[in-house]
Amino acid sequence: MKIIGHPLIKSKDIFFVDKIDESLKEKSVLFRYNHELIKKATELGLEFSIECFNTQQALIANAINAELIVCDENTALKFSELAEFYMFDSKIACVIQDENELEKLAKLKVDVAIFKEAIKNGNF
Repeated sequence: MKIIGHPLIKSKDIFFVDKIDESLKEKSVLFRYNHELIKKATELGLEFSIECFNTQQALIANAINAELIVCDENTALKFSELAEFYMFDSKIACVIQDENELEKLAKLKVDVAIFKEAIKNGNF
């Protein structure tokens, strides 16, 4: 499991956005599933992750090469099983508050744990 945002592990910040523009080219961005944001991010060649809420969104996020498919614990196992079956390139990720949640994410077969503090501008 990859871990982002733990104080002992070096990682880059993720910026939660609700609009896409050229100024984000050097940043790793995260946004909620949205067709317009997806189009703009792919046009600009951004490194992006998408918060997904259902299977259709997760399948599309993988097909458009989202780096991470961010979900809650309720959909994590379903998305992880999809990712394994269809050999996703995108990684399944969940946001956590502290390291005590890592074991639960491991049981859900999540690829990436993101500490809440690593997401700038987001309300997770």
